[in-house]
Amino acid sequence: MDRIEDLTGRSLRIITNNGKDGIVQSNLCKKLDLSSREGSRVAIFLEKRLLIKRVKSFENGRWTYRLIPTKLPIKIDCIDSAPCLSCPVEHMCSIDSLYGPHNCGLVEDWIVVSFLEKTQIKQKIEDHIYRDSEVVQSEKHKRGKVLVRVSKGNRKSKKMR
Repeated sequence: MDRIEDLTGRSLRIITNNGKDGIVQSNLCKKLDLSSREGSRVAIFLEKRLLIKRVKSFENGRWTYRLIPTKLPIKIDCIDSAPCLSCPVEHMCSIDSLYGPHNCGLVEDWIVVSFLEKTQIKQKIEDHIYRDSEVVQSEKHKRGKVLVRVSKGNRKSKKMR
């Protein structure tokens, strides 16, 4: 049991250290020296606990899973860019005064920029999933054409006999 806990902890650490894009499952297996079966079990274990999201992905001509963390560690960047830390009227800021967070243009701009960044990240993930589903449709379409060609070829060979 300790080995599994250690393995899932190290796996989650690697996945989150790769940021919002996560890591391809096969690369995680390589980093941890796991078989694909063991790597799959670890990924499923983490997904069931809602710690990661497994997204089917077409990478280097093969289907695999991209392991994306559901929550990333808090970074100081978001606080570091807050306008309050360098505000010239911070000493007069309060809810009751003329200067306050409820009517501050700097805080408003900071929140809007943060929201837009998060929206762009979400859109990037959704685009990635949509692009992969298009590849699936394209692969199914290609397979359909190949089957039709084989069928016609088989019919011709039967007629020749």
